[in-house]
Amino acid sequence: QIKQCFKTHHWILGEKLKEFEEKIKKYLKVKYAVGVASGTDALLLSLRALALKIKKEEFFSQEDEIITTPLTFIATAEAIIRSGATSVFVDIDEDTFNISPQAIKKAISKNTKGIVVVHLYGQACKMDSILKIAKEYNLFVIEDCAQSFGAQFKGKKLGTWGNAGAFSFFPSKNLGAYGDAGMIVTDDLKLAQLITYLRNHGQKKRYKAFYIGYNSRLDNLQAAVLLAKLNYIDEFNKKRIEIAKIYNQALKEIEEIKLPQIPDEEFRHVFHLYTLCIKKRRDKLLKFLKNKGIEARIYYPQLIPFMKAFSFLSKTKDISSALKIKRKILSLPLHPFLKEKEIKYIISQVKKFFSVYSRSV
Repeated sequence: QIKQCFKTHHWILGEKLKEFEEKIKKYLKVKYAVGVASGTDALLLSLRALALKIKKEEFFSQEDEIITTPLTFIATAEAIIRSGATSVFVDIDEDTFNISPQAIKKAISKNTKGIVVVHLYGQACKMDSILKIAKEYNLFVIEDCAQSFGAQFKGKKLGTWGNAGAFSFFPSKNLGAYGDAGMIVTDDLKLAQLITYLRNHGQKKRYKAFYIGYNSRLDNLQAAVLLAKLNYIDEFNKKRIEIAKIYNQALKEIEEIKLPQIPDEEFRHVFHLYTLCIKKRRDKLLKFLKNKGIEARIYYPQLIPFMKAFSFLSKTKDISSALKIKRKILSLPLHPFLKEKEIKYIISQVKKFFSVYSRSV
């Protein structure tokens, strides 16, 4: 795939991108797929296109409110602000770490325009409940699928439930490029057309800009890389699930740990991250594992509304569950190429920590 790019010298909006977009459409069973420069841009362009479609305006206004989760990467809220709207942060479900449908409903006001849900760590939000609320209040729904490529809810792939699905192909993702890359999927023709214009400087025709657009094109080389890797995504996700099951089986007797859910018929978790809830001494465990050469991490150590960049926002609702959970979450290493001896070592060190901890109580 990559060699063909060098032969044709088509680097921008080339044949590999078209081929990748077609394959994504088939994989996700969706009508339209538009490659963009990053997952962040996928969110932003989706929001901009919805502003154009719904409001007939280039941007949302500060009075327009969009509900999202406080436990996410910066890009989710950043895209909302850059679209002109105001982020309204609501609480999460303590079992899944995802946005709470009940909290969404409580936060809706006359200014609410939409919801950006984040399928955190690879697990689906409760999309049926969320879409029911969205329909009742005439709100759009964007799915932030940066961490959930290939995940499903009730047999339907994530990214295909709402008005648009925004994907990131950052190198560390389940489906990762060799640089930045993103994708927007939708069943809405008008939305797909607007996104296609916006990604290329707002041009409908060359040198004729109809909208304030962006230079946000998924380049041909990254598309070629993703085309090759897409063939293995189901295999890689299956391996992630298998490793998660091994972790869960090995750690289930430790009382201080709350384990993540394992895939069932309703939620197909693809374990972009294997995230535990540590009831006590999370930070000591993190330090212990790092000293043992294990790259455990916290995703995310700070909630978005408490970051300096977002301190001007005053629309944060009750997020007590998110505040509690962010002090307890810890992700263990998990990727398809993790070796059996590495998995056993990680498990042994987690057990060792809690064995010492239990004796010291």
